Amino acid sequence: MKSLKFCPDSTGLIAADVLPLRMPQASGIIDPEPFRARARGEGQALAEAFAPSGGMRTLHAGSDLSCHLFDTDAPLLTFVISGAVAVNAGPADIVLEPGDVFLVESGIALARHFETRGDCRLIQLSVPADWPGERARPPKTDNVSTRENLPCNFKRMFKAEDGKSYFRNFDGLFADQGTWSATTPLIGFRFIGMAADTFIDWHPEIVNNLVIVMSGGLELEVGGGAGAVEIFRPGDVCLAEDRTGEGHIDRVHGNVQVAVLIVADEHLWP
Repeated sequence: MKSLKFCPDSTGLIAADVLPLRMPQASGIIDPEPFRARARGEGQALAEAFAPSGGMRTLHAGSDLSCHLFDTDAPLLTFVISGAVAVNAGPADIVLEPGDVFLVESGIALARHFETRGDCRLIQLSVPADWPGERARPPKTDNVSTRENLPCNFKRMFKAEDGKSYFRNFDGLFADQGTWSATTPLIGFRFIGMAADTFIDWHPEIVNNLVIVMSGGLELEVGGGAGAVEIFRPGDVCLAEDRTGEGHIDRVHGNVQVAVLIVADEHLWP
């Protein structure tokens, strides 16, 4: 996983630096009861720290090099979901692949240095000028994990009338190819790291979390569909909206790093 920040240098070219993230780490067997209690209304639903955002949008660029990746000089945080983004930042291009994330503070000025490759999909967030803040630290970038040749896995995890959680395809995540989607407002976003021994037994999600896997493999098991299991790898996305009921089980494959985008009920996709 690469986490980078791009900005113009003194010559008008582009410079790359490590983008620090605030990413609390989980490990071992996590007690699921606090999740269940918060889902019952006992305590604060949003108990974890998160950063504010002006919203998120998505782009299925395909291999169209003419797609405009930035249309503002406000800071933009972009996640590579599929394909690749090549950045001309020196003697050789920096290639960003599924699971990688990058920040630009002045997108319009830097746009000519970026091009999409392959069947490229992106998720982009508007972030505050002072993000990521003083408590951010360089993330672990030595996690070598890819989606390999598997297709993108975009799912919604929801509670049905029987109280069990189910998966369905997340068909509305991306707009028509070559067009940015409308902006979806966010409550905020955060990052989470999970060691390879992390396990959480049956629990609901409490709030609507759109999870982008950045490294490792996140395995989710639900009670519906005869106990369906999905594994999400770098660049894969799961919208977890099973806020009450039986919930799901979390298991991890390797060291997992995820971004979590928090979406209010009224702004969920149809």
